[in-house]
Amino acid sequence: MDDAAYEKLESLCADFQRQWIAILRDTLKKHNVPNEVAKSICGEFSFDLSMLFDQGEIEYKGGSYRPFVAFTDDAEQPSFVIEPNGPQFHEYAFGTTDEAYE
Repeated sequence: MDDAAYEKLESLCADFQRQWIAILRDTLKKHNVPNEVAKSICGEFSFDLSMLFDQGEIEYKGGSYRPFVAFTDDAEQPSFVIEPNGPQFHEYAFGTTDEAYE
């Protein structure tokens, strides 16, 4: 993957992480979870989900599989952005959570 393609992947991953944190933040707010507690929940959940993407393994019928994030556009002939060794989500989980609560 060339540098430009990797930068695109990094941006897509960052936006994906921001969106899942915003969804969780808004859901916790809807259920009247105090901001301080909600922020802690968001950070810990996001870190754990990130670790699943970054280093997780799922055992299935004797095989071991690793999840990863891939993207496609909405074009008639979609293009895919796939890189199983992409950015490490866990490195940004708490920082992105902080941004969501600013």
